Amino acid sequence: MTQNTIVRSVLTSRKHQPRKPLSSLAVKGLKWEMADLADVPPHEGLRVKANKSGSKSWYYRYRMGNKLRQVTIGSYPSMDLAEARDEYRKYKKLRDINIDPKTSQQQAKELLKRSIEKSDEDVHTFQRMIERYIVEKLENTRQPKGTREIQRIMEKDLGVLAAVVVGDGLKTIIHNHIFEISKRSKDVARVFRRELKCAWQYAFNTGYTNTPCPINSDIGGKLKQGQRRRVLTDDELSELLPWMHNYSETVRDVLTLTLYTGLRSGEVCRLRDDWLVEGVEAWSIVIPSHEMKIPHADHVVPLVGRALEIARKRRGSGYWFKSRTGGHIKQKVLGVEVYSHSGRSKAKTYKAQTICPVIDWSPNDLRKTARTHLAKLKCPYEIGEKILHHKLLGVAGLYNQYNYEEERREWLTTLADHFDSLGGQSHE
Repeated sequence: MTQNTIVRSVLTSRKHQPRKPLSSLAVKGLKWEMADLADVPPHEGLRVKANKSGSKSWYYRYRMGNKLRQVTIGSYPSMDLAEARDEYRKYKKLRDINIDPKTSQQQAKELLKRSIEKSDEDVHTFQRMIERYIVEKLENTRQPKGTREIQRIMEKDLGVLAAVVVGDGLKTIIHNHIFEISKRSKDVARVFRRELKCAWQYAFNTGYTNTPCPINSDIGGKLKQGQRRRVLTDDELSELLPWMHNYSETVRDVLTLTLYTGLRSGEVCRLRDDWLVEGVEAWSIVIPSHEMKIPHADHVVPLVGRALEIARKRRGSGYWFKSRTGGHIKQKVLGVEVYSHSGRSKAKTYKAQTICPVIDWSPNDLRKTARTHLAKLKCPYEIGEKILHHKLLGVAGLYNQYNYEEERREWLTTLADHFDSLGGQSHE
């Protein structure tokens, strides 16, 4: 049997294999590199495709006369499989009575737009302004995840402004509103102010309000956090390191690797087996340059002491720090857990948590702590900067191309011994 005959045989067998109905699991696992998935009767024509941006779209493919057409009917996961099939049935009914679903959808959108415009002739509130900004602007220009986060922040913090009519004389009201948000979180207040300003400018530019946006950098007060300079001292590490068993094992291991290697905590969250190099006498992690925050070169990280113990324990399952929903855990997980044990939250969820004896620190402070303690131990400047994957600046960086790999291993060993002496020994 020739190779061409074998190929034809395989293709023929695949062609005659019974197709399976779409399942929620199949939709969830669909990646953008893969072909779109199609449902089977009684939902023939319903399809889902994954976009490069990370979103997934439901659409209905059908024929009108001799033309093959399709219409988008929703996005996943905001619309699940059952809801998509409900929408599909509505569009199919139109098709069955010879009405083009795509034309019908466009007419419905135009009718909705005219309805909103008509109601806005009487009242144009902040809530309506934000809704229009999200639908017309953000959903077309930002990633779905970012759009959802902005929508969450604005809906949560709009508060009494929601029913206020957009117009003149609101500077003081807006200033006080944003200032109150900043007492809880300057970061949230800064995002709220930025997006409220963008929404107002969009409304002004598109003619929904004749009042120019009055929001500037003084409204709400100074909202920049400034660069954190927090570094943990020997005394603080002597309290923190033995106490870290109170965190979950995953978070504890990420924080330990951040401190013992000088990596960014987000880079530690993404560590995986194919970055691990197991040598005869020494192990290392090689992080590709495109995975680094500053992608000027691959980053070789020697593994010694506690970092090596964690690598041996975690290897063998793809990502070292897996998420329950697939992939690796997000950096945000670390901050949430550290905050939950800080004693600063009034949430009932965190009331029973053991309070960390070291106050006012974040996961990224451990990277600064590693670099500071290297300097304190008399580590040469160039080696310390190479450990943190900082690019040497100016002429020094141009002429000095040595990677200091062996020296980095020696100084990371010295650093690990120092942290172990402060209470960082294994608690497995």
